[in-house]
Amino acid sequence: MKKVFGIFLTIITLSSAMFLGGCSMLNSRSEKEKMIQIAESKKMKSVIEEGLKKIDPQALTLEGKIKSYEIDKKSLTQNPMGGLMFDLIINGDEEVTLGYVITEDENGKFHRDGTVWSPKLTELMDEENVNGNEE
Repeated sequence: MKKVFGIFLTIITLSSAMFLGGCSMLNSRSEKEKMIQIAESKKMKSVIEEGLKKIDPQALTLEGKIKSYEIDKKSLTQNPMGGLMFDLIINGDEEVTLGYVITEDENGKFHRDGTVWSPKLTELMDEENVNGNEE
Protein backbone atom coordinates (compact mmCIF):
# COMPACT_ATOMS: atom_id res chain seq x y z
CA MET A 1 0.00 0.00 0.00
CA LYS A 2 2.84 2.41 0.87
CA LYS A 3 4.49 1.66 -2.47
CA VAL A 4 1.29 2.48 -4.43
CA PHE A 5 0.84 5.68 -2.43
CA GLY A 6 4.48 6.67 -3.11
CA ILE A 7 4.07 6.08 -6.85
CA PHE A 8 0.79 8.03 -6.86
CA LEU A 9 2.40 10.92 -4.96
CA THR A 10 5.38 10.95 -7.37
CA ILE A 11 3.06 11.06 -10.39
CA ILE A 12 1.06 13.95 -8.91
CA THR A 13 4.25 15.88 -8.07
CA LEU A 14 5.76 15.41 -11.53
CA SER A 15 2.48 16.35 -13.23
CA SER A 16 2.24 19.53 -11.15
CA ALA A 17 5.84 20.47 -11.93
CA MET A 18 5.31 19.96 -15.67
CA PHE A 19 2.09 22.00 -15.59
CA LEU A 20 3.72 24.90 -13.73
CA GLY A 21 6.76 24.80 -16.00
CA GLY A 22 4.53 24.91 -19.07
CA CYS A 23 2.59 27.88 -17.71
CA SER A 24 5.83 29.71 -16.97
CA MET A 25 7.10 29.12 -20.52
CA LEU A 26 3.84 30.41 -22.01
CA ASN A 27 3.99 33.52 -19.85
CA SER A 28 7.58 34.37 -20.80
CA ARG A 29 6.81 33.74 -24.47
CA SER A 30 3.81 36.09 -24.37
CA GLU A 31 5.93 38.78 -22.64
CA LYS A 32 8.58 38.46 -25.36
CA GLU A 33 5.89 38.71 -28.06
CA LYS A 34 4.50 41.81 -26.36
CA MET A 35 7.97 43.42 -26.31
CA ILE A 36 8.43 42.60 -30.01
CA GLN A 37 5.04 44.15 -30.78
CA ILE A 38 6.02 47.35 -28.92
CA ALA A 39 9.46 47.47 -30.57
CA GLU A 40 7.91 47.16 -34.04
CA SER A 41 5.13 49.71 -33.42
CA LYS A 42 4.78 52.91 -35.44
CA LYS A 43 5.53 55.04 -32.36
CA MET A 44 8.78 53.17 -31.77
CA LYS A 45 9.71 53.34 -35.46
CA SER A 46 9.48 57.13 -35.45
CA VAL A 47 11.66 57.38 -32.31
CA ILE A 48 14.26 55.02 -33.80
CA GLU A 49 14.36 56.80 -37.16
CA GLU A 50 14.56 60.21 -35.48
CA GLY A 51 17.60 58.97 -33.55
CA LEU A 52 19.22 57.56 -36.69
CA LYS A 53 18.76 60.90 -38.46
CA LYS A 54 20.50 62.68 -35.57
CA ILE A 55 23.48 60.38 -36.09
CA ASP A 56 23.35 60.55 -39.89
CA PRO A 57 21.18 63.39 -41.26
CA GLN A 58 20.77 61.47 -44.52
CA ALA A 59 20.01 58.15 -42.82
CA LEU A 60 17.68 55.77 -44.64
CA THR A 61 18.32 57.43 -48.01
CA LEU A 62 20.66 56.50 -50.84
CA GLU A 63 23.07 59.28 -49.81
CA GLY A 64 23.24 58.28 -46.15
CA LYS A 65 25.77 56.01 -44.48
CA ILE A 66 22.94 54.31 -42.61
CA LYS A 67 20.83 52.84 -45.38
CA SER A 68 18.69 50.40 -43.40
CA TYR A 69 18.16 48.95 -39.96
CA GLU A 70 16.37 46.09 -38.32
CA ILE A 71 15.65 45.30 -34.70
CA ASP A 72 17.65 42.36 -33.39
CA LYS A 73 14.81 40.47 -31.70
CA LYS A 74 17.27 38.22 -29.85
CA SER A 75 18.68 41.26 -28.05
CA LEU A 76 15.26 42.60 -26.99
CA THR A 77 15.00 42.68 -23.19
CA GLN A 78 13.12 44.59 -20.57
CA ASN A 79 15.21 47.18 -18.77
CA PRO A 80 15.14 46.62 -14.99
CA MET A 81 14.64 50.38 -14.56
CA GLY A 82 11.72 50.36 -17.01
CA GLY A 83 11.53 50.42 -20.77
CA LEU A 84 13.11 48.25 -23.44
CA MET A 85 16.69 47.56 -24.48
CA PHE A 86 17.59 46.27 -27.93
CA ASP A 87 20.15 46.44 -30.69
CA LEU A 88 19.60 47.74 -34.20
CA ILE A 89 21.45 45.92 -36.94
CA ILE A 90 22.62 48.60 -39.36
CA ASN A 91 22.83 47.99 -43.13
CA GLY A 92 22.29 44.25 -42.62
CA ASP A 93 25.72 43.82 -40.98
CA GLU A 94 25.45 42.15 -37.57
CA GLU A 95 28.75 43.74 -36.50
CA VAL A 96 27.42 47.25 -37.14
CA THR A 97 24.96 47.78 -34.30
CA LEU A 98 23.40 50.55 -32.30
CA GLY A 99 22.10 49.59 -28.87
CA TYR A 100 19.13 51.54 -27.53
CA VAL A 101 17.47 51.98 -24.16
CA ILE A 102 13.94 53.26 -24.73
CA THR A 103 11.55 54.34 -21.97
CA GLU A 104 7.94 55.44 -22.04
CA ASP A 105 6.76 58.49 -20.10
CA GLU A 106 3.42 58.87 -18.30
CA ASN A 107 1.88 60.29 -21.50
CA GLY A 108 2.80 57.18 -23.50
CA LYS A 109 5.60 58.88 -25.45
CA PHE A 110 8.83 56.93 -26.08
CA HIS A 111 12.24 58.46 -25.32
CA ARG A 112 15.77 57.34 -26.16
CA ASP A 113 17.58 57.20 -22.83
CA GLY A 114 20.85 55.71 -23.96
CA THR A 115 22.79 54.39 -26.91
CA VAL A 116 25.73 52.06 -27.36
CA TRP A 117 27.73 52.23 -30.58
CA SER A 118 29.53 49.15 -31.84
CA PRO A 119 33.15 49.69 -32.96
CA LYS A 120 32.11 49.04 -36.58
CA LEU A 121 29.39 51.70 -36.37
CA THR A 122 31.98 54.12 -35.02
CA GLU A 123 34.17 53.34 -38.04
CA LEU A 124 31.24 53.86 -40.39
CA MET A 125 30.33 57.27 -39.01
CA ASP A 126 32.43 60.45 -38.91
CA GLU A 127 34.32 61.19 -35.71
CA GLU A 128 32.38 64.44 -35.20
CA ASN A 129 29.07 62.56 -35.14
CA VAL A 130 30.40 59.98 -32.70
CA ASN A 131 31.62 62.63 -30.26
CA GLY A 132 28.41 64.61 -30.58
CA ASN A 133 26.38 61.40 -30.31
CA GLU A 134 22.66 61.71 -30.72
CA GLU A 135 21.42 62.62 -27.27
